[in-house]
Amino acid sequence: MWKRCCATVVLLLFWSGLFSAALAHSPYFGQSESIDHPDFGKIKFSVLYGDGIFFADPSQVVVFDREGYLLAATPQSDVLLIRCDYSDDTPTCHVYDELRGLVLEPDYKQWARSRIIVEEGRPNAYPEIMDIEYGFSQRPATFAETISFEVAGFLNAPGDTLLSVLWWGVAWSFIARLFWRLKRNGWQMLPMRGWAVVSGILSILAFLGMSFLAAYAWLLKPYSFHFFLFAFIMGALIAVALTRLKAVVETS
Repeated sequence: MWKRCCATVVLLLFWSGLFSAALAHSPYFGQSESIDHPDFGKIKFSVLYGDGIFFADPSQVVVFDREGYLLAATPQSDVLLIRCDYSDDTPTCHVYDELRGLVLEPDYKQWARSRIIVEEGRPNAYPEIMDIEYGFSQRPATFAETISFEVAGFLNAPGDTLLSVLWWGVAWSFIARLFWRLKRNGWQMLPMRGWAVVSGILSILAFLGMSFLAAYAWLLKPYSFHFFLFAFIMGALIAVALTRLKAVVETS
Protein backbone atom coordinates (compact mmCIF):
# COMPACT_ATOMS: atom_id res chain seq x y z
CA MET A 1 0.00 0.00 0.00
CA TRP A 2 2.78 2.46 0.93
CA LYS A 3 4.45 1.82 -2.40
CA ARG A 4 1.33 2.63 -4.41
CA CYS A 5 0.69 5.80 -2.44
CA CYS A 6 4.30 6.99 -2.81
CA ALA A 7 4.33 6.19 -6.52
CA THR A 8 1.09 8.15 -7.06
CA VAL A 9 2.34 11.21 -5.17
CA VAL A 10 5.73 11.20 -6.90
CA LEU A 11 4.16 10.77 -10.33
CA LEU A 12 1.73 13.64 -9.77
CA LEU A 13 4.54 15.92 -8.61
CA PHE A 14 6.67 14.86 -11.57
CA TRP A 15 4.03 15.60 -14.21
CA SER A 16 3.06 18.89 -12.57
CA GLY A 17 6.73 19.84 -12.79
CA LEU A 18 6.82 18.96 -16.49
CA PHE A 19 3.72 21.05 -17.15
CA SER A 20 5.00 24.11 -15.29
CA ALA A 21 8.42 23.81 -16.93
CA ALA A 22 6.84 23.93 -20.40
CA LEU A 23 5.14 27.30 -19.73
CA ALA A 24 6.91 30.47 -20.83
CA HIS A 25 7.81 32.77 -17.96
CA SER A 26 9.69 35.93 -17.07
CA PRO A 27 13.25 35.88 -15.73
CA TYR A 28 13.38 35.22 -12.00
CA PHE A 29 15.82 35.00 -9.11
CA GLY A 30 16.63 31.84 -7.22
CA GLN A 31 19.08 31.70 -4.31
CA SER A 32 20.22 35.15 -3.15
CA GLU A 33 22.87 36.21 -0.63
CA SER A 34 23.76 39.73 0.54
CA ILE A 35 27.06 41.10 1.83
CA ASP A 36 28.59 44.52 2.52
CA HIS A 37 31.41 45.46 0.16
CA PRO A 38 33.84 48.29 1.04
CA ASP A 39 33.67 49.82 -2.46
CA PHE A 40 30.12 49.07 -3.61
CA GLY A 41 28.19 49.09 -0.34
CA LYS A 42 25.47 46.50 0.19
CA ILE A 43 25.49 44.10 -2.75
CA LYS A 44 23.61 40.95 -3.60
CA PHE A 45 24.66 37.71 -5.28
CA SER A 46 21.64 36.10 -6.97
CA VAL A 47 21.06 33.18 -9.30
CA LEU A 48 19.26 34.65 -12.32
CA TYR A 49 17.14 32.18 -14.30
CA GLY A 50 15.96 32.60 -17.86
CA ASP A 51 13.46 30.54 -19.84
CA GLY A 52 14.61 27.16 -21.13
CA ILE A 53 11.08 26.41 -22.44
CA PHE A 54 11.28 22.61 -22.86
CA PHE A 55 14.60 22.13 -21.09
CA ALA A 56 16.38 23.46 -18.01
CA ASP A 57 16.20 27.20 -17.43
CA PRO A 58 19.64 28.71 -18.18
CA SER A 59 21.12 30.50 -15.22
CA GLN A 60 24.02 32.63 -14.08
CA VAL A 61 24.93 34.34 -10.85
CA VAL A 62 24.68 38.11 -11.10
CA VAL A 63 25.96 40.65 -8.58
CA PHE A 64 24.20 43.98 -8.27
CA ASP A 65 24.11 46.94 -5.89
CA ARG A 66 21.13 48.39 -4.02
CA GLU A 67 20.23 50.54 -7.03
CA GLY A 68 20.02 47.51 -9.29
CA TYR A 69 23.19 48.09 -11.32
CA LEU A 70 25.01 44.98 -12.50
CA LEU A 71 28.51 44.67 -11.02
CA ALA A 72 29.60 41.19 -12.16
CA ALA A 73 28.16 38.05 -13.73
CA THR A 74 29.34 34.45 -13.98
CA PRO A 75 29.24 32.37 -17.16
CA GLN A 76 25.92 30.63 -17.77
CA SER A 77 25.32 27.17 -16.38
CA ASP A 78 22.40 24.94 -15.40
CA VAL A 79 23.18 24.38 -11.71
CA LEU A 80 24.82 27.13 -9.64
CA LEU A 81 25.10 27.41 -5.88
CA ILE A 82 26.18 30.45 -3.85
CA ARG A 83 28.01 30.18 -0.54
CA CYS A 84 29.21 33.20 1.44
CA ASP A 85 31.90 33.50 4.10
CA TYR A 86 31.17 36.09 6.78
CA SER A 87 34.05 35.15 9.10
CA ASP A 88 36.50 37.78 7.80
CA ASP A 89 36.26 41.54 8.10
CA THR A 90 35.52 41.62 4.37
CA PRO A 91 32.89 38.97 3.64
CA THR A 92 32.81 37.39 0.19
CA CYS A 93 30.81 34.84 -1.76
CA HIS A 94 31.86 31.99 -4.01
CA VAL A 95 29.81 30.24 -6.66
CA TYR A 96 29.88 26.50 -7.32
CA ASP A 97 29.06 25.03 -10.73
CA GLU A 98 27.73 21.58 -9.80
CA LEU A 99 27.82 20.07 -13.29
CA ARG A 100 31.38 21.10 -14.11
CA GLY A 101 32.82 20.94 -10.58
CA LEU A 102 34.15 24.51 -10.76
CA VAL A 103 34.48 27.20 -8.11
CA LEU A 104 33.89 30.74 -9.40
CA GLU A 105 35.67 33.37 -7.32
CA PRO A 106 35.02 37.14 -7.46
CA ASP A 107 37.71 39.10 -9.28
CA TYR A 108 37.06 42.53 -7.81
CA LYS A 109 39.51 44.24 -10.17
CA GLN A 110 37.08 43.57 -13.04
CA TRP A 111 33.98 44.71 -11.20
CA ALA A 112 32.24 47.77 -12.62
CA ARG A 113 28.76 49.22 -12.84
CA SER A 114 27.04 48.07 -15.99
CA ARG A 115 23.38 48.08 -16.99
CA ILE A 116 20.45 48.18 -14.59
CA ILE A 117 19.37 44.58 -14.09
CA VAL A 118 16.84 44.93 -11.27
CA GLU A 119 13.77 47.14 -11.33
CA GLU A 120 11.26 47.20 -8.47
CA GLY A 121 12.94 44.17 -6.96
CA ARG A 122 12.56 42.02 -10.07
CA PRO A 123 15.08 41.12 -12.81
CA ASN A 124 14.52 42.74 -16.20
CA ALA A 125 16.82 40.57 -18.34
CA TYR A 126 17.14 36.97 -19.43
CA PRO A 127 20.68 35.60 -19.00
CA GLU A 128 20.58 33.94 -22.43
CA ILE A 129 19.67 37.25 -24.08
CA MET A 130 21.81 39.55 -21.95
CA ASP A 131 24.93 37.47 -22.75
CA ILE A 132 27.21 39.29 -20.26
CA GLU A 133 29.89 37.68 -18.11
CA TYR A 134 32.74 39.34 -16.25
CA GLY A 135 34.16 39.78 -12.77
CA PHE A 136 34.78 36.12 -11.88
CA SER A 137 37.68 33.71 -12.21
CA GLN A 138 37.19 29.96 -12.16
CA ARG A 139 39.16 26.92 -10.98
CA PRO A 140 38.45 23.23 -10.29
CA ALA A 141 36.93 22.58 -6.87
CA THR A 142 39.01 20.64 -4.37
CA PHE A 143 37.64 17.42 -2.89
CA ALA A 144 36.77 19.15 0.40
CA GLU A 145 35.06 22.01 -1.44
CA THR A 146 33.05 19.56 -3.53
CA ILE A 147 31.78 17.77 -0.44
CA SER A 148 30.95 21.00 1.41
CA PHE A 149 29.18 22.56 -1.57
CA GLU A 150 27.21 19.37 -2.26
CA VAL A 151 26.08 19.15 1.36
CA ALA A 152 25.09 22.82 1.22
CA GLY A 153 23.10 22.02 -1.92
CA PHE A 154 21.24 19.20 -0.12
CA LEU A 155 20.36 21.53 2.75
CA ASN A 156 19.42 24.38 0.42
CA ALA A 157 16.81 22.24 -1.37
CA PRO A 158 15.53 19.68 1.16
CA GLY A 159 12.30 19.16 -0.76
CA ASP A 160 14.09 18.19 -3.98
CA THR A 161 16.44 15.92 -2.04
CA LEU A 162 13.57 14.15 -0.26
CA LEU A 163 11.58 13.78 -3.48
CA SER A 164 14.58 12.31 -5.33
CA VAL A 165 15.26 9.80 -2.56
CA LEU A 166 11.56 8.89 -2.49
CA TRP A 167 11.50 8.46 -6.27
CA TRP A 168 14.43 6.06 -6.29
CA GLY A 169 13.09 4.30 -3.21
CA VAL A 170 9.88 3.48 -5.08
CA ALA A 171 11.82 2.50 -8.22
CA TRP A 172 14.21 0.21 -6.34
CA SER A 173 11.35 -1.40 -4.40
CA PHE A 174 10.27 -3.22 -7.56
CA ILE A 175 13.73 -4.77 -7.92
CA ALA A 176 14.18 -5.41 -4.19
CA ARG A 177 10.94 -7.36 -4.12
CA LEU A 178 12.31 -9.68 -6.83
CA PHE A 179 15.56 -10.04 -4.91
CA TRP A 180 13.86 -11.22 -1.73
CA ARG A 181 11.60 -13.53 -3.70
CA LEU A 182 14.60 -15.19 -5.37
CA LYS A 183 16.38 -15.52 -2.04
CA ARG A 184 13.31 -17.15 -0.52
CA ASN A 185 13.27 -19.65 -3.40
CA GLY A 186 16.92 -20.56 -2.90
CA TRP A 187 18.07 -18.40 -5.85
CA GLN A 188 16.21 -20.69 -8.24
CA MET A 189 14.61 -18.79 -11.11
CA LEU A 190 12.89 -21.87 -12.53
CA PRO A 191 10.36 -23.30 -12.33
CA MET A 192 8.19 -20.20 -11.97
CA ARG A 193 4.43 -19.89 -12.15
CA GLY A 194 2.81 -17.82 -14.86
CA TRP A 195 1.82 -14.92 -12.62
CA ALA A 196 5.27 -14.85 -11.02
CA VAL A 197 6.85 -14.42 -14.47
CA VAL A 198 4.43 -11.64 -15.40
CA SER A 199 4.96 -9.93 -12.03
CA GLY A 200 8.74 -10.10 -12.44
CA ILE A 201 8.63 -8.63 -15.93
CA LEU A 202 6.31 -5.83 -14.80
CA SER A 203 8.60 -5.03 -11.87
CA ILE A 204 11.61 -4.70 -14.17
CA LEU A 205 9.64 -2.56 -16.63
CA ALA A 206 8.46 -0.34 -13.76
CA PHE A 207 12.06 0.22 -12.62
CA LEU A 208 13.19 1.00 -16.17
CA GLY A 209 10.23 3.31 -16.72
CA MET A 210 10.92 5.32 -13.56
CA SER A 211 14.61 5.48 -14.51
CA PHE A 212 13.67 6.87 -17.93
CA LEU A 213 11.40 9.50 -16.36
CA ALA A 214 14.19 10.46 -13.95
CA ALA A 215 16.57 10.88 -16.89
CA TYR A 216 14.08 13.12 -18.68
CA ALA A 217 13.50 15.11 -15.48
CA TRP A 218 17.26 15.72 -15.37
CA LEU A 219 16.96 17.57 -18.69
CA LEU A 220 14.43 19.90 -17.08
CA LYS A 221 16.22 20.34 -13.77
CA PRO A 222 19.83 19.06 -13.87
CA TYR A 223 21.78 18.08 -10.80
CA SER A 224 25.29 16.86 -10.10
CA PHE A 225 26.49 13.27 -10.27
CA HIS A 226 27.09 13.38 -6.52
CA PHE A 227 23.45 14.31 -5.89
CA PHE A 228 22.29 11.49 -8.18
CA LEU A 229 24.56 9.00 -6.43
CA PHE A 230 23.28 10.04 -3.01
CA ALA A 231 19.59 9.78 -3.98
CA PHE A 232 20.16 6.56 -5.95
CA ILE A 233 21.95 4.75 -3.11
CA MET A 234 19.72 6.08 -0.32
CA GLY A 235 16.63 5.08 -2.29
CA ALA A 236 18.03 1.58 -2.79
CA LEU A 237 18.85 1.17 0.91
CA ILE A 238 15.39 2.31 1.97
CA ALA A 239 13.71 0.03 -0.57
CA VAL A 240 15.76 -3.00 0.51
CA ALA A 241 15.01 -2.38 4.18
CA LEU A 242 11.26 -1.87 3.72
CA THR A 243 10.75 -4.77 1.31
CA ARG A 244 12.81 -6.99 3.61
CA LEU A 245 10.57 -6.04 6.53
CA LYS A 246 7.51 -6.79 4.43
CA ALA A 247 8.95 -10.17 3.39
CA VAL A 248 9.65 -11.10 7.03
CA VAL A 249 6.11 -10.16 8.05
CA GLU A 250 4.60 -12.20 5.22
CA THR A 251 6.63 -15.32 6.05
CA SER A 252 6.13 -15.11 9.82
